[in-house]
Amino acid sequence: MSTRMADSAAHRLAPVPPGGPIGGHSVAVPRGTAGTGPCVFTVRSAEGELASAVRAVPLAEVPSGVVAIGEDLVGEWDIDVDQAEWTLTRVDPVPIGTLTLELPTEREPDASAREIAGAGLVDELLWVPADGSDCWLTVGGVPHRVRNIDVGGRTGIVAVITGNTAIELYASAVRAGVDIVILADCSGSMQIDDLPAGGESRRLTPGGARWLTRMEALQQALHDLLRMRLQISGRISRLALLEFNHQTRQRFPRDGGMAQLDAGSTSHQIDEFRHGVALLRPFGTTDIGNALHEAANLLYQHGHAGNDKLIVLVSDGADWSPKGEKGSGEVVYAVQEPVSLMAHLHRDMGIRLHAIGIGTAELFHRRGGWEPNAASVPNHTLLAELVKVGGGDPATVGGLDVLEDYFSGLAAGMVHRIRDRLTERRAPGPLPDHTRAALARLTASAGQDHGALRTELRGQIIELVGRCSNESQRALGGPIWDVQRVDALCQRHMIASTSTDDALTRFLATAARTLRPNALADDIGEVTAAWCGTLDRLESMSRHQGPVAPRFGLEFSVRADTPAEVHLHVMDRLRDELTQLHVRLGKLPDHEPVSPRQANPVSSAGFFYQD
Repeated sequence: MSTRMADSAAHRLAPVPPGGPIGGHSVAVPRGTAGTGPCVFTVRSAEGELASAVRAVPLAEVPSGVVAIGEDLVGEWDIDVDQAEWTLTRVDPVPIGTLTLELPTEREPDASAREIAGAGLVDELLWVPADGSDCWLTVGGVPHRVRNIDVGGRTGIVAVITGNTAIELYASAVRAGVDIVILADCSGSMQIDDLPAGGESRRLTPGGARWLTRMEALQQALHDLLRMRLQISGRISRLALLEFNHQTRQRFPRDGGMAQLDAGSTSHQIDEFRHGVALLRPFGTTDIGNALHEAANLLYQHGHAGNDKLIVLVSDGADWSPKGEKGSGEVVYAVQEPVSLMAHLHRDMGIRLHAIGIGTAELFHRRGGWEPNAASVPNHTLLAELVKVGGGDPATVGGLDVLEDYFSGLAAGMVHRIRDRLTERRAPGPLPDHTRAALARLTASAGQDHGALRTELRGQIIELVGRCSNESQRALGGPIWDVQRVDALCQRHMIASTSTDDALTRFLATAARTLRPNALADDIGEVTAAWCGTLDRLESMSRHQGPVAPRFGLEFSVRADTPAEVHLHVMDRLRDELTQLHVRLGKLPDHEPVSPRQANPVSSAGFFYQD
């Protein structure tokens, strides 16, 4: 459900210094406005349409008919608040299930994860574009690109981070080095052929599919991992492949240790990895605890300093009971109860564990032909427990397609799940004095009819420009301005309110250039000196960095607190100076010779005034 709260047709968008409730992606509306809270702010301009998620906050300090927006947000969006059409619409945000953010720098992922968890992101809003363009989340002043967002496949909506949102950090393999030990289950149950080929495990439609053994699916996924890694090169990232059943053996590198496997690898290393994968054979029982112990030894002895340490456990699972209860099924040996061991490895050695569960009970029973017992039916209970204490993602379960997806992603980069609980959005502080003062000036000027004043001054300026053009035609033989440019100045820049310093400086620069006399006036410098002096001062202010109003007040000895007030003062000053310039031009003698056409000038633009 959506409700339009404000728009450019009936409201004024007023930039103010950010602070307190007006900051980030929060805008302020008058107290009593219906439907405040999560909104979509849409701006339409000649360049197209921009939409963003904002939070509308009611404030007593905001005058009626005004939407106050932080100057930083105006700069971020690069919008002309005086010209753009905009709408502010109240919406019901969609909760985010999982959010994957791409690390924008080469920071260590764990440090970034702690920062994000403590950044007060609960209740943060995000706009999910309908056109598939990038979505960004700013954390601690650093923009993070959203790599994936789970909002049920919907787009063109405002989404919200909740306390239940799972946030992941993706670190590209080029940016983040990682040492990986792959533990490949080679127990006897891996010979069962209950995995459909061709991605059928997602669709669960048999349709005469060819069935793969669990081992064949694992080997195929490992070949995909090699193919992907050979396409990239980045930080030092070492890899090892271990097979395990009742004992653990290393298959790559053949001579032990760990080896780099990427675009810079030698043909010998590539062939060695392929040979190691080919040697994986299913037989025996399962000892996951011993396999974890051997993987940890490799990472400790051969891992690269500063790299992430990751164990990737690929197994069809095992029948398992927690410590203290009688275990059964394939777990018959362990140097240590596996869950307690993994908790120790993660807590004390910084080793992370991902687990891939091959097959499902549903696929097994759909295939048929195998005796359903504890050793043959996939059971991923232990894998899920290991992931819980190992700081990795929840166990991924499925067939060939799941394996291929995981290893393709592993080749390109690493995903880190943020385990710490997300903190609540921090309550905004009070309005800073400078923001409160800007809002007070808006309230004070709200009763003034600036539009009527601009219209009146514009009419007077048009009339005086025409009178001056007539006098210069009489005395100099032609107009001293480019009539079409002056017409554009009056029609475009003297009608709309100018409420930002950027818009004001553009107006000052345009007015100074357009109204400067041309070469016809070179011989009457004493007549145009005062007029040109005023234009010089306006042009100088257009190059001033920072707020224009204070400098204008000092330069011209007037009170002007906002860009809109400066705009009016400038038009008033131009009107007065044009009045004096007309008088001085009127005292010049006639130009000789004067043709009949010159003596009775006419302008379709309306700037030659006839007495």
